[in-house]
Amino acid sequence: MNALERYRPLVVEELRRSLELDGLLGLLVRYPLGLSEANGAPGPGIGGKLLRPCLVLFSCEALGGEFGRALPLAAALELIHNFSLVHDDIQDGDELRRGRPTAWKAFGIGQAINAGDALLALALRVALRADLPGAVKLQAQEALVSATLAMIEGQVLDLAAEGKPLDGEGYLGMARRKTGALLGCAFVLGALAAGRPDLWGTSQELGEELGLAFQIQDDLLGIWGDPKKTGKPVGSDLLRKKRSFPVSFALEHDPELAGLLSSPKDHMDAILRRLEEVGAREAAQEEVKRRLSRAERLSLELPWPGWARAAFQELLSFMATREA
Repeated sequence: MNALERYRPLVVEELRRSLELDGLLGLLVRYPLGLSEANGAPGPGIGGKLLRPCLVLFSCEALGGEFGRALPLAAALELIHNFSLVHDDIQDGDELRRGRPTAWKAFGIGQAINAGDALLALALRVALRADLPGAVKLQAQEALVSATLAMIEGQVLDLAAEGKPLDGEGYLGMARRKTGALLGCAFVLGALAAGRPDLWGTSQELGEELGLAFQIQDDLLGIWGDPKKTGKPVGSDLLRKKRSFPVSFALEHDPELAGLLSSPKDHMDAILRRLEEVGAREAAQEEVKRRLSRAERLSLELPWPGWARAAFQELLSFMATREA
């Protein structure tokens, strides 16, 4: 990730400018990004990796574009990501995010819905600020809206699958939308800002493969991650009855596991043992490697210079080994 860190301060400043709204609405949109506390005091600042917006700028620069012109597109994508997090926290009943009360805990469900809606609207407005030809901005809006719709569809499928059977193919279809759509959009937006709309398809597929790897690694951490690093207890996704990759794989090889998964709190040790016995952890680790290898092969189809290929290799290493 170090290769992408140099973009982060620029993204942070662009997000700050994008969220300069007055009154209660301004507070509602700044709070989820860490710029304000619920009482209006300054917040801890924008946290997280900012992976998606940094990849927009990376994609643009790697294709010979002036990445500063893509900054509004990068900020727009991050605002859409945060809109999804605000609404996801409501749907999942999560009370904490990055050590702070989630928006719905701080302001109530109704106002948190308003905050998410406003972040989405702001994203589309911010994207129009990009110093790009009108036709390119229209393409960028199409990419943003299409990715947002795909992401929402993924969330719909994810919620529908909780506590129900979901085979491996169904899981991958859900994850490609829920997580892959915005990462695919990041590479597309960078290509558009660099004047390379002809690379849309390859860029999108590359990002989607990264998204699948990212999500499956998340699934591994959600079951076997170190609580000191993830901030979640061992088996947290099992307690929420999430149909993660390891669970989908295990159910295909051990259908009787479904009975235990229906009441995970009472059978956590048995579930973890059965997952290990069918090789669910190893299968997930291999799938992460497979998706990252696919992303690497796709990157070879893009006309990136040497520095970009080295930076991308560093990103792949990070995604393969991250622990939080």
